[in-house]
Amino acid sequence: MALNDGPDRYYYGAGDIFGVLRALQTERSLVNVQFDDGAQLYNTMVLDANLQERYFLIDEVTPRDGHRKIDERSKFSIRASIHGIKVHAKDLVSARTLNNADGIYYQIPFPAKMLYMQRREAFRAYVPGSMKTTARFSSEEREESLFGRILNMSATGIRVGFPGEVFPELGPMEKFNALIDIQAQETSLECQLEIIYFQYSKERNQTLCGCRFIDLPRASQQVVNRFVTFVQREELV
Repeated sequence: MALNDGPDRYYYGAGDIFGVLRALQTERSLVNVQFDDGAQLYNTMVLDANLQERYFLIDEVTPRDGHRKIDERSKFSIRASIHGIKVHAKDLVSARTLNNADGIYYQIPFPAKMLYMQRREAFRAYVPGSMKTTARFSSEEREESLFGRILNMSATGIRVGFPGEVFPELGPMEKFNALIDIQAQETSLECQLEIIYFQYSKERNQTLCGCRFIDLPRASQQVVNRFVTFVQREELV
């Protein structure tokens, strides 16, 4: 679960951390490694993530002198970026050094927490339930559409809650066509979205996910901006 809903949030739940790691893997994002005892930056990539056993695999670090430090179980931190959203985790220690035909790689237990730093220029407006702002998600890969409520919205994306647990499970970077019904302003918005993170809450029996807008046309961006401003003003009343 996430500690807060501010521009910076810590993820503690294995599902959230797994989602971010899988996104780094899918995007083949460069990951910076820094050991606690030095300022040198090393580079690697996420090769895989295992939610059930709560570990992830990273490629051999470069420059190669970092291999000795990882082999000696030195503590290190990682930093990366996904679509301008920065990710940071620290107090990591390798559990195993492995190798195959492609070379050396390392098995790392999930961090206790992961900092997920959103772009600060995107003000996030919290949408009260009384505004009845809903969304329908559909895609060619899914037989049935998903129906949920918009929990917050910014100029770059939304957070939405779907009742119950979503099956098949959502995937990081999964894309949807969405229809957002904005009753408070008697308008609707058709757009494409990409899943950034997702989490099932047993306590709420609800699946929460964060999504970013994909290539919003100017007119659609204006609809989003107007609604975010409207909600912000309502909060001040």
